[in-house]
Amino acid sequence: MQKTKTDIVVVGAGPGGYTAAFYARDKGEKVVLIDRTERLGGVCLNEGCIPSKALLHATKLIKEAKSSSSRGIHFGEPQINLDEMRTWKNGILDKLGSGIRQLAKKREIEVILGRAYFEDSKTVRVETKTGQQFIEFDKAIIAVGSKPTLPKTFDLGNPRIMTSTEALELQEIPENILIVGGGYIGMELGTVYSTLGSEVVVVESLGGILMGADADLV
Repeated sequence: MQKTKTDIVVVGAGPGGYTAAFYARDKGEKVVLIDRTERLGGVCLNEGCIPSKALLHATKLIKEAKSSSSRGIHFGEPQINLDEMRTWKNGILDKLGSGIRQLAKKREIEVILGRAYFEDSKTVRVETKTGQQFIEFDKAIIAVGSKPTLPKTFDLGNPRIMTSTEALELQEIPENILIVGGGYIGMELGTVYSTLGSEVVVVESLGGILMGADADLV
């Protein structure tokens, strides 16, 4: 069984993984970077901060257009095309993901797409579309990110019940939407859907929203 040998293997190409890989390579280490998705960048770029901020920027234009009437500038009702908005949002993600891949290539970091399994303390097996690959390493960095939690009570297999991942895909603008969780993810998506025309209700179990943020921002 032939193995690829490397100094450091990094599992996960999100902000934690790719920055660690870049730093290690800049220090002279041989690095292999493993991720499951074609578009590098992890949860933050694909299903979190970046698409959320893109949609916030897009919908902010609607708010600004409406508020401009007080300054004597009048616009008609916006015509919203969700397919075009989704394509625009995904184009941003593709561009940023391509940038990460180019930075890895420039540093001569080997990128492998697949799911990683640790065979032992020095070997990782990667299940790729073309078969198995084995990497023998001296050190490993595990940066596999996060995923939304869906309580069993809500896990009914109904497309009307979404996590933030599905909500970012903008399949429709519902007449009303209930958001469980008043953290930054819930409030950002609530702002997006509210601006697009949904009636939004946020439910939070703690004493307030955006816990940990400055009071004036809350």
